[in-house]
Amino acid sequence: MATIQVGGLGSGIDVDLLVSTLTAAEEAPVKNRLDLKEIQLQADVSAYTSLKGALSSFQSALSGLTSLNDFSSRTATSSQESVFTASASNAAVPSSTDIEVLALASAQKMVSGDYTDADTAVGAGDLTIGVGAESFTVTIAGGLNNTLTGIRDAINDAADNKGVTASILTVDDPLNPGETVSKLVFTSDKTGEDNGFTVTVTGDADGDDADDAGLSSLINANLNSLDLAVDASIKVDGFTASSATNVFIGVISGVTLTAVSADPGNTHDLNVASDIADVKDKIASFVDAFNSFNTTYEFLTDVDIEKQEAGLLTGDVTARSVESQMRRVLQSVVGDNNNDTYTSLARIGVTVGEGGELKLDSTVLAKALDEEFDEVANLIAGDDGIAKQMDGVLNEFLKSGGVIPTREATFQTQLADISEQRIALAERLTSVEERLRRQFAVMDAIVAQFNSTGDFIKQQFDALNNSKK
Repeated sequence: MATIQVGGLGSGIDVDLLVSTLTAAEEAPVKNRLDLKEIQLQADVSAYTSLKGALSSFQSALSGLTSLNDFSSRTATSSQESVFTASASNAAVPSSTDIEVLALASAQKMVSGDYTDADTAVGAGDLTIGVGAESFTVTIAGGLNNTLTGIRDAINDAADNKGVTASILTVDDPLNPGETVSKLVFTSDKTGEDNGFTVTVTGDADGDDADDAGLSSLINANLNSLDLAVDASIKVDGFTASSATNVFIGVISGVTLTAVSADPGNTHDLNVASDIADVKDKIASFVDAFNSFNTTYEFLTDVDIEKQEAGLLTGDVTARSVESQMRRVLQSVVGDNNNDTYTSLARIGVTVGEGGELKLDSTVLAKALDEEFDEVANLIAGDDGIAKQMDGVLNEFLKSGGVIPTREATFQTQLADISEQRIALAERLTSVEERLRRQFAVMDAIVAQFNSTGDFIKQQFDALNNSKK
């Protein structure tokens, strides 16, 4: 075998090549084992990420299906929306009610007498405006803010204003055609009796806090009423209810009524009913969400015998466990089989297809909702309903410390261990390489010495032979 020559080496042997070859031989079995294990773990991580995502998406789709209040949507319909409108929460009870709108709520509005213009001086003193049980006071000073404009701004800019807005109205002067007059208008910010206001004056510069001159010209007695502070009132099946606004909450449990126009003497229908269309959509969404999960599950666990291929989670105990528990919930019976009609998904038109997917028969579901809405609601969203059971199963697998997060944590620990083994392998290979180089250095020196001795002996023999000639 030919000897590989490397310049500068006493032995003529390529030590670098020998060292790298032997080191690679030392590394190969361990590296291959770690590579294979890492590939398997990365595949497990990917598979569990897909499984977890599918389960989480399905659990999110259960929102609104795990309690009767959320599931049993209601509709509220007014027979005359120009008179009142209505909305209902899930807590409302299906019913029919007569509604009569007697009066709409209004805010108090009062206007002063006529002034030449907005810059006309009115008077000086303290102006106190009371709103309900509260009040605030503004000081009006001569030569500073005693005009209509100044008084308006003082009221509106008051930091402790309790809910009254002042404005200036400039209109035709009925006594002098072609001329205009200005008026100061006070308006409650809120409707209803309790939000009415009173205007009083103290320290009027003219010495009289109750006359119709100076600042006291703006007290209630000297103002003209444009609108009264009035509560809205309605009759519900003949019984009267009132509200500071045109909105009535709590008069009918779970229903919000809004008065639009007064129509005393006439009643109109309010109908509260179960929102069957919304419930159909929720059940259809439940079916779609499960089928989405089932597609992912089948992809992860399917076996193709002809192609000799299998999913990443084929035979996985956790995947089989979650799927079997979910199937058990789908097949469970809820309610009293002896007295109830709709006690299983199959009875409301939700069945299992050949591929494990759910199928929905809309006609059967519609019939069930029309006949026994409450039974269907209890089947899906009751305390022992399908959705709540399913949510419980999924939570055991998905919650912090649950089966799937624990498996994922195990995978990450094993991947971290592989990284540590790679570091340890690299350190060991460095040590092996250093040892081999020391050994070959010694060998190289010995071989070089033998070569040198051989050359000397050969020279001696050559010289001896030459001398005999």
